[in-house]
Amino acid sequence: MGSTSKGVPIMPALVPQLEYLRTYSPVPIRIEHIRRGHHNAPYADRFTACIPCCLDHIKWDVVYNYQTPDLPPDVVFGADDQDFQPLLFVGDDNAAAQAAALGAWTILRDWTAKDYSRLLRFLLELRSLYLRHQRKRVEFVEDPRVRFEIGTISAMEGLEMRIFTGADRSEEVQFAIPLDIDLTQISRRLGTSSAKLWSGISLQVTFSLQRGQTFTGEKAPQLRLHAPPAMRDVFDVEDVKLPTWADRMCLMEYVPNVQDILKAQVREAINSVGMRRSFLEALGPVFGRPLELETNLFRRVSIMVTSGLFCFLIHFSLPTQFPKQQPTLTFQSSQHFDARGRPIMSRPYTEYPWSPRWEPSHMAQRIFLSLMSVTSSKNTAMIYFNNIVEVPSCELEFRTDGELIFRPVLKSGREILSAWMSFRGPEGK
Repeated sequence: MGSTSKGVPIMPALVPQLEYLRTYSPVPIRIEHIRRGHHNAPYADRFTACIPCCLDHIKWDVVYNYQTPDLPPDVVFGADDQDFQPLLFVGDDNAAAQAAALGAWTILRDWTAKDYSRLLRFLLELRSLYLRHQRKRVEFVEDPRVRFEIGTISAMEGLEMRIFTGADRSEEVQFAIPLDIDLTQISRRLGTSSAKLWSGISLQVTFSLQRGQTFTGEKAPQLRLHAPPAMRDVFDVEDVKLPTWADRMCLMEYVPNVQDILKAQVREAINSVGMRRSFLEALGPVFGRPLELETNLFRRVSIMVTSGLFCFLIHFSLPTQFPKQQPTLTFQSSQHFDARGRPIMSRPYTEYPWSPRWEPSHMAQRIFLSLMSVTSSKNTAMIYFNNIVEVPSCELEFRTDGELIFRPVLKSGREILSAWMSFRGPEGK
């Protein structure tokens, strides 16, 4: 934290301010490109702040002067925001805008580097003013469809909106709509403070501007769900299939449908945690006690299997959509390593019977029996690893009496010598 990625020391007065911002910011502000003003400067005294806006980020340059570290920084806004003059909101008729502008003025007037919270408070006040500035711009757009949508959703709490230039240089209006989804149980499961789930689940809606045209409602907007990264281990919005946007539909109709789908899937995700726990508990009587078990969300377990002097691990990885999606198995030797000293691992293995309707104990038994592949010709069962392991052809034999045998499958003396040397590692151990 005391120096940049290039080894340039950061201005001492700036370091605790950045640490405070990263620790206590209620919104995900990112700090990038900490740098010097010129190559002869002894300290890095400026950086780029990525400010969240409509579920994306805008970039502002924050510029200090290392020669006067007690003075407040300058802030340089983006090229598309030249008309954003936040401190002029003092004369605005809106009481909230006046309060935010006066707050920014007060922070600058009473600036002291000894108060590490000043930088964060200043950026938050500017962000509030910027969101208000963007909302004003959108409200004056002449597009009839956008004006209609604003008229129906403008009272939503936490609504954000902005105008921006798209990739094809066309103007677009973007809304960020917070959805009413209870994430309390997910937060408890994650052992996470509510600050990390600050934004909850939101819907990002993007309309292309059609100034002066008649509102037909036929063209669907771009739609995208957004959720905090901390949620992904329990519930990933990328797995959610959004409902189809019907002709002449508006956001006031669409948003309740999305909320109903999400509420049902969040409940399923929370129930999935309990089902994963039951499944992992069912593995013990069949495969043996686990070596490692993730006991928060029950996503991973590793079980050690031995045969004489040979030991290997079976890693179970459970998806968030368990049991709709089956676990993935990976096999790892604990005694054999590749040329770089890494344990020999199999590719992901899912070639076993599976049904999400089975009881957890039956799931575990079917996986075990599939791995055993018991034949009637002899009292043994084998898995051939030559199709899933990145080592010379070999077979793993599970005997019904509990013994396991792991051995190369070779055809000639030359193959035996070559494969055995590579199998035992570069030093023949």
